Amino acid sequence: MRSFLLSTILISFSLCCFSANAHWMLVEGKSSLSFVSTKNQNISEIQQFKKLTAEFSPEGKLQVEIDLASIDSGIEIRDSRMREKLFLVDKLPSAKLTAQLPDSVLSLAKGSSIFVTIPAELSLMGIAKTIQVTVQVTRKADNGIVATSTRPILISADDFGLTSGIEILQKLAGLDGIGLTVPVNFNLVFVAH
Repeated sequence: MRSFLLSTILISFSLCCFSANAHWMLVEGKSSLSFVSTKNQNISEIQQFKKLTAEFSPEGKLQVEIDLASIDSGIEIRDSRMREKLFLVDKLPSAKLTAQLPDSVLSLAKGSSIFVTIPAELSLMGIAKTIQVTVQVTRKADNGIVATSTRPILISADDFGLTSGIEILQKLAGLDGIGLTVPVNFNLVFVAH
């Protein structure tokens, strides 16, 4: 009995250490990043980026990369124009976000969930800005982690040098206007490796 108890404690300790020292990788097919654009003042449309990569280390260093060429608005000609005229993907193919995750996220017990606001650096169009990300983090029973935005992140075209590209898109599409601020939402699923 004593041997069994000792073995159980050692196995439990090993599992805890594995989880605490795990390298976490994004499950792309189960993750999403979307935003809402507005044209002609009152027509809003949901768009998304279909390709993301992300990971965070046991020390909590988070890195997310968004493939800007994977923009999906549901209209191919618009996607093509956004790639070429707005995001300039030939020169700047991706956006990157980095952050340091707090200990409360790294030590989250299985089956638990917390809300945190994390400062993160977003690099888009060669411009880096600090943004605040409010997120619910849930540690699943199967050793996965889900991070879901609880408030949209407002991204301003002015902050990232996107205004002239939006003006070009507006003229090409014959629109009265395109909103210069978009709310962004995400749901990211990670598994330990």
